[in-house]
Amino acid sequence: MTIRFNPPPGWPAPPATWVPHDEWLPEPEWPQPSGDWPFWEVTVPTSRPDKPSRNGRGHLSKISFPVATVAAQSTVSLAALFPDRARQEAFATYGGYGSSSGEAEVYVPGGRGRATKAGREFYEPRGRAGGSGPTRSGLSGSVLNGSAGASAGVGAEPLDPTTRPETVVDVDVDVDVDVDVDVDVGAGVDAGVDGGADVAGAGEATVSPGIRLSPVLRLVAHPSGLRVQFRVGGPVAAALADVMTPAIEAATPGLSGGRAGGELAGGRDGRGGGGRESGLRRLLRGRRGPDRHASGEQGGQGVRPAPGEPGALSVRDLARRSLDARRGDDRAEAAAVEQELCSLHRQTFSVIRRAAVPLELVTPSEAEAINQKALDAAGANAKGLSRAESARLRAVAAEHAEAFVAASNVARRVVAGRRQALADGAWRLLEANDPAVVVAVVDEAMRLSGGDVTCLDAGVDPVSHRAYVTVLLRFPTIDIVADEGREVARSGKVVWRQRRPSERYGVYAAGLASAVLAAAKQVASIAIAADDVNVVVVRPTRNGREVEPIYVGVLDREDVSLRHPDADPLPLVIGSAVPDGIRIDGPEREVTALDPAADRDGALREIVDACRAAEAAGDLDAADATKAGRATGEGG
Repeated sequence: MTIRFNPPPGWPAPPATWVPHDEWLPEPEWPQPSGDWPFWEVTVPTSRPDKPSRNGRGHLSKISFPVATVAAQSTVSLAALFPDRARQEAFATYGGYGSSSGEAEVYVPGGRGRATKAGREFYEPRGRAGGSGPTRSGLSGSVLNGSAGASAGVGAEPLDPTTRPETVVDVDVDVDVDVDVDVDVGAGVDAGVDGGADVAGAGEATVSPGIRLSPVLRLVAHPSGLRVQFRVGGPVAAALADVMTPAIEAATPGLSGGRAGGELAGGRDGRGGGGRESGLRRLLRGRRGPDRHASGEQGGQGVRPAPGEPGALSVRDLARRSLDARRGDDRAEAAAVEQELCSLHRQTFSVIRRAAVPLELVTPSEAEAINQKALDAAGANAKGLSRAESARLRAVAAEHAEAFVAASNVARRVVAGRRQALADGAWRLLEANDPAVVVAVVDEAMRLSGGDVTCLDAGVDPVSHRAYVTVLLRFPTIDIVADEGREVARSGKVVWRQRRPSERYGVYAAGLASAVLAAAKQVASIAIAADDVNVVVVRPTRNGREVEPIYVGVLDREDVSLRHPDADPLPLVIGSAVPDGIRIDGPEREVTALDPAADRDGALREIVDACRAAEAAGDLDAADATKAGRATGEGG
């Protein structure tokens, strides 16, 4: 997939890697383009006749995430989609209002001769030093590419996005790349990717794309819970998730009103739309008119929905509230927590939609400010001018202001069009069930919504040819269920009665089923091309030092989306469990940990080890931060 600039008639052709920067304006002598001119083209190569197609549903008979993924393996083509994420110090000089030369100067990435490579070195992820975007805090920042604020497992290898992990089978990824290098231009990249992989029989036998943690992912501790981090292709995955963030926020309650629109209309570095917070370049730096706020910025920053609200699946918050109720002997609060836990499946989740980038042209207040600046620059407001001289200077200033407004509107259309092209490209990858994009977008959606769900894998099952996504849900222990329950006596009075163990285990199983169904519903609303949602549930052990798996199941989209909210989720969840995927033992019907002997391929053991390592690393970092804070306080 390639995104290229389409210059209007009469405009010079820029280099293939050209990206408009914050101060870019077209040259005044360039012809005015038509109002509907498409400035950017998104090219998707057609499927090969010898390659099977599922019409946007992934790839047939291919193992999934480790090899057959566009974003994780095709770093050349996807780096060309985001050339603005690095080397921003060498702004392209294509155009430039007020330039003395009418010819476009040559842009060479890095500013030091020609470039012969187009890869990860052209991408600088957000959150890294020197990145083009604002650094996100540890609480809100994505960790897909290894940003700060997350801790990898103890003993984990440092993240190196330029290498492939040893656990990935070495296969021949089918990627067609055509790199045209010109001495005067630099590197022009035109890459075509079909995302398929020619896998040998031994490779298919070695790698099982079942319910597991993908070999190219690691779990890290994050303030929002356990998140995934890419071992390979992380920068590109983070960039794709960043492009899809407005669409994610629009589908997330509490985030659609402010932050989504603000980021769409934000800067000029590939993350913004037509408008800019800083106004019109240096001319109006820091000035913001009243109708600018009315055009979409008045919402301010979006507020993350509180856990427990519709659309936010946060079992961790319910466990905290239950613990507080136990400590405070608040039976009413404990009953309310149980009711919310068993009603999680009733929540509704909005389906993600294609992001529409708004186009914000110059507002009347900005046009007035431009005209005033032009009058001051021309000296039309100076005292002592004759009427004729003042009229002449005002006419000149009006002409300059009109030309500036027209050029600025064209520049805004160019940037908004590029933003839309990037969003369309990411959307096509999501529709095609590209594993890296699915994992990045789903995990980012879970982080933004505050949900206790982590995406572990995605792909297409080589046997059933069904697209799937695998997620991890962390569930609390039986302590979330109160020891006492309310019931109505024969006299009509509500009384509290000590529960039998079987009653507590029944409530616990009902809450588990409700949480599993809610997680599958939320994931299916984001992974729009997935046919099945694989759910792995773990809970803390009795000593609280490790976690143990208690459920593994496969829920298909039809059961998840068409099931009535009043229907009991427990039969569906039990029936959707894989063989040995749930254990309900004894006459008391206790939900116990899964039998380790049933984990023949060690996939669950690997997930448990990854959770333990990530949480241990997070505890160490928290302890180090506490010690550092105490040392700072004592030193002060």
